[in-house]
Amino acid sequence: MGFSLPELVFSLTIVGILSSVAYPAFSSTLASARRSDALVALMSLQAQQERYRANHEAYGDLAQLCVASVSPSGHYEITLESASPTGYSARAAATGAQRNDSACRHLRLTVDGLNLIYASGETEATANAAALNRRCWGQ
Repeated sequence: MGFSLPELVFSLTIVGILSSVAYPAFSSTLASARRSDALVALMSLQAQQERYRANHEAYGDLAQLCVASVSPSGHYEITLESASPTGYSARAAATGAQRNDSACRHLRLTVDGLNLIYASGETEATANAAALNRRCWGQ
């Protein structure tokens, strides 16, 4: 025995409503999972910088550190914005589909002497409020 047309339309409507609720939650979770790709890349760069600085008078650039300019899974472009004897600033910028993670599109790690600063934002300015910044960095 088959379904009548009204039953089929009702079932498709329910499926449509459920999928419209589930998709944003899924895409948010996916963006958060991909964000860990940037965190891994920046933390790895930080470790490499400290190893390099232990043997040299200043922090190094990506070539000196032998660090790739792309995160391990390729969702972020890594740039070293500055390096000096006392600190450095590195940024991970989302690429491809990860650019849809607008609030956390850019992640910046800054070491200034003994200060370690985590920043995030929609633009290179990385000007998120503290609560959103903690969420972007998974804190």
